[in-house]
Amino acid sequence: MSVNDNDAAASLEGRPRGLIQHYEQIALASRTMLDAAQQGDWTRVEQIEDQCRDLISALKEAARTDALSETEKARRIALLRAILKDDAHIRVRAEPWLRELEDLLSTARQPGRSTP
Repeated sequence: MSVNDNDAAASLEGRPRGLIQHYEQIALASRTMLDAAQQGDWTRVEQIEDQCRDLISALKEAARTDALSETEKARRIALLRAILKDDAHIRVRAEPWLRELEDLLSTARQPGRSTP
């Protein structure tokens, strides 16, 4: 766990100290949701998804009065990328038929192969 992960975990216990901590909280929740999905705990995934809605709402509210430094802006981009990556992994686990479709389309695109 990195220093930033520790900060995010600490901020989940209390109110975020700044705008970047809202992003940290959402990223931590996203990672926790992925862990639950990997364990097949879909009830927990739904619970965390509800928490994420609340976190996003709080982020929007904080963004009205708080701003990010240039360093925080770069960190925000990294966090958003991690959140999107987690989301993609969750979707693959939640909807395995998407993987099958992707594999089918990949095979169809290979040169010399005809589509079924």
